[in-house]
Amino acid sequence: MTSEGERPGPAPGPLARLRRVEGIAWRIIEGEAVLVNVRRDEVLHLNPTASFLWSGLDGGKTLAVIAAEMAGEFEVTEEEALADILEFAGLLLQQGVAELVDLGE
Repeated sequence: MTSEGERPGPAPGPLARLRRVEGIAWRIIEGEAVLVNVRRDEVLHLNPTASFLWSGLDGGKTLAVIAAEMAGEFEVTEEEALADILEFAGLLLQQGVAELVDLGE
């Protein structure tokens, strides 16, 4: 999902910490996040699990910690949650709505 000429950055690992990029307007509506990226003139609608991840991207928690929290909140194993989180975090980075605080290597 990169634009022409863009290259994806390093893939985040379980110990990576991400934060939401400033300037992205967002709200949780009935358990689902709606993000407005005015720089790209895009509106993103996130399902409840993606919204849970988005809400946790404060730069303080690792993706593994968020996965453990997600497993406690949703009917999913920690391993399944982490796999989905790593994939989705990579997409958020490519979309420019999240940034790495620490790659966690």
